[in-house]
Amino acid sequence: MTSVCTRHLFQSGSKRTGFRNIIGYARRWKNNRIDEQRMKYMGPDKPAAEWILLNGGKVRMSNSNKWIVSFWEFPQDNFSRDFKLTHIDASNTEVMSTGFRYIKNIPYLQSAVFSNCKYVDDDAIQYLHGSVGSGSLKVLNLSRTRISLLGIEQLAELKSLRNLDISGCAGMLDPHLDSHNSGLLDFLKAELPKCSIVLQSGNVLQDKI
Repeated sequence: MTSVCTRHLFQSGSKRTGFRNIIGYARRWKNNRIDEQRMKYMGPDKPAAEWILLNGGKVRMSNSNKWIVSFWEFPQDNFSRDFKLTHIDASNTEVMSTGFRYIKNIPYLQSAVFSNCKYVDDDAIQYLHGSVGSGSLKVLNLSRTRISLLGIEQLAELKSLRNLDISGCAGMLDPHLDSHNSGLLDFLKAELPKCSIVLQSGNVLQDKI
């Protein structure tokens, strides 16, 4: 009898866990899906800000020093194209790499923080080039994300950066970092000579700011 009850509880628990996983996946998909029509109609800044807010992050716009922390605080009427997205803090949220398409063409983005975002991986990096190309993106935090050694190498292309935090990301925890990629960090330092790079908490590779 005990074994039967135990088996039943285990199966019930597994079903509940599976159901929660499905609900979680559906929520993440909804909050990170790309609305091309909205971006075309509103311009890139408002949809990008909404993406961050829907996932529980916060944003700042060019017309204010105040952080907007709730989707419902955001203006829902016609959005002035004079309002430019300048700062993102999506720490500890469920933003995904697919959603980074929203910030692909944000020309005034100065700071983007994605610390401890476990659904952010190498696929996100390609969408940061628009802000870097404009010279606006100065601060990028990808600590404790799934950015790999390959992704770290790609970060060398983000020439406008002045502060980069990759501490605790998957690449920095890779056991092959020392044995097979000893020159990677030197390469990163050489390619971003004006950038302060944080490899580990309290460990700055170079400080040029």
